[in-house]
Amino acid sequence: MPPQEEPSIRRARLVRAVLIALFFLAVAILAGVHFLLPAFSSKGLPGKFMNAVAVPGPRGSHRLWVLSDGSFHYISRRESPGRISVARKCKFCKTWTSVYDPGQKTVLVKFKTDYKTIIIHSWMAYAGGKVWIATDAYEDNEPRIFVYRTEAPGLIQETADIITAHPELTSGLIKLRMERDPARLVLDTRDGRVGLVLVLGEEKVYESESERRKATAAADEERTTIFALGREGSGPRRILFQVTGPRGRLKESSLELELNSPQTLLASSRATAERVAPDRFFIEGLIVSQDAEGCLILHQDAAGRTANRLLTCFDAGGSEKWTAGPAELFKEMNVDLDQDPLSAIFFLKDNLDVSRSGSLVLLQLKGVGLIGFDFETGRKLWEIRL
Repeated sequence: MPPQEEPSIRRARLVRAVLIALFFLAVAILAGVHFLLPAFSSKGLPGKFMNAVAVPGPRGSHRLWVLSDGSFHYISRRESPGRISVARKCKFCKTWTSVYDPGQKTVLVKFKTDYKTIIIHSWMAYAGGKVWIATDAYEDNEPRIFVYRTEAPGLIQETADIITAHPELTSGLIKLRMERDPARLVLDTRDGRVGLVLVLGEEKVYESESERRKATAAADEERTTIFALGREGSGPRRILFQVTGPRGRLKESSLELELNSPQTLLASSRATAERVAPDRFFIEGLIVSQDAEGCLILHQDAAGRTANRLLTCFDAGGSEKWTAGPAELFKEMNVDLDQDPLSAIFFLKDNLDVSRSGSLVLLQLKGVGLIGFDFETGRKLWEIRL
């Protein structure tokens, strides 16, 4: 007769078997969520929010094109003699591009894009009647570009098509990023070219940013008026100006510093500045969007390590239209440096984008979601968290 196992050994084996079964059950559930849930999510947006653009729809409405990360993320830890490495990885690495009707709260159509590893940098733009999506290289991921038509939404070009259309890119891409005003891709190629500029909508490649500026030199000399914030003293208070001068000169980053002494603008920049809203100041203020009809300023309700953030809209004449308070914004935008040092404005602005399309002000916070406001009244239209 074979020897009987001790009860404690049998219990240990049973516990081990149960733990193994639970592990495989958890894996099966996760796989089911990532493979099956998107098929049943026609009423919702799948994945973690990355980027969005607003596209004009029928009868003055807007459709949102939303890029989200549908990957399963995990932390990989590897140990070897004298070394420990920790890295973020993903399984089922992919993005979803969804066309969303915020009025009906419905996903109209969505497109899946598979990747080899996690997506670190991504951008979207609406230009020339098309939606452009770009993701940068990271580990096994190569730079990728996708172009969609907005009527009867569908993919019409991707990276290989863009390369074929432009001889300067024939060797292939190794790096990219997207810049605004105008929307353009800055590209590095495998044959050593650095900083090629593809202007979206125009779809022309320039050898460098300086070459693009030369081509637009005549337009840059046109006089225009923009909003700009200057410092009040050496502290966090900002004051609002309207500055008139050559379009190209007013885009330069030194303008805020020059507004510390507005009288110097005429000599150095052929520009003039006039303070507007003289009874207002903005703590750690930042102009997040502006056009010919007004500007939007993100600022704090107090200085210090904790504060709420506000969004204030001014019309073209410099009169305040409305202010959205902390209850109408994402709580993740508030300042709480004791708990979240990334809340500082110079970190926040890399994850925040505010734009306007007709009557819609679109605020998006990467990794969190989107909020829509009415430009005329400031009424909050909807909030979408992913």
